[in-house]
Amino acid sequence: MEDLTEKIREKFGFRVNDMADAWRLVDWLEERGWVVYIITAKNRKQVDAWHQKYGTLFAQFGEVPNFRSIFEGILTVALLAKELEEKGMI
Repeated sequence: MEDLTEKIREKFGFRVNDMADAWRLVDWLEERGWVVYIITAKNRKQVDAWHQKYGTLFAQFGEVPNFRSIFEGILTVALLAKELEEKGMI
């Protein structure tokens, strides 16, 4: 998890310590036109995002995202969206 939080610090310029910090990333996604889906159930922690110019992040890869925590899912989704933005795909 430390690698993930370090990547967030590098790409977004702030350290993510808790869900309040992670929610800043959800706000960032929303501001850029992403719809964020968070599903939690026993043995299921799913975070995904959809954008009208791209579609659903994980559907592009034929995957159903299941993370160890919602926190991890938010960080991962934000990094993927940031990468697409940096490549000019969004």
